[in-house]
Amino acid sequence: MPRVWLDGRMRPALDASTGQVGADRAWSKGHTGKGVRVAVLDTGIDETHPDLAGAVVARKDFSGSGSTTDRHGHGTHVASIVTGDGKVPGRAYKGVAPDATLVNAKVLGDDGWGSESSIIAGMEWAVEQKARVLNLSLGGPPSDGTDPVSIALDRLAESSGALFVVAAGN
Repeated sequence: MPRVWLDGRMRPALDASTGQVGADRAWSKGHTGKGVRVAVLDTGIDETHPDLAGAVVARKDFSGSGSTTDRHGHGTHVASIVTGDGKVPGRAYKGVAPDATLVNAKVLGDDGWGSESSIIAGMEWAVEQKARVLNLSLGGPPSDGTDPVSIALDRLAESSGALFVVAAGN
């Protein structure tokens, strides 16, 4: 049966995300990420973005693109979720850990693709840079945990005590 639907307007609901993960409660207790290094292993970070100004304390390209600048957009998006300061006029969105600093490990190229070896090298380097949290918002084929990236992640988490945050479902 044919139907007629109103073409409703939609928007991203970024203003609700920090509340959904309890960031506001953590902030009220003084947990803002101050003194914590968070590594973003992704497509790089646009360090000129006003919400991320001065946040990156270390950077290295593992993608072969010759730069740690994000020409894809995903890494900058992830970095702003972590430590965006919410000071861009007209955008009051603050990251989960607005006082954290960032370690920019560009493991995916400008096209958004990368190799397992570059991801492992990026993880090892980020741990050497004293990152306490490593974010990998990337995906590949399903694994039973015996692939090289999973093995390296387990080894590095155990030896460093760092927390690895890996996207589920990407």
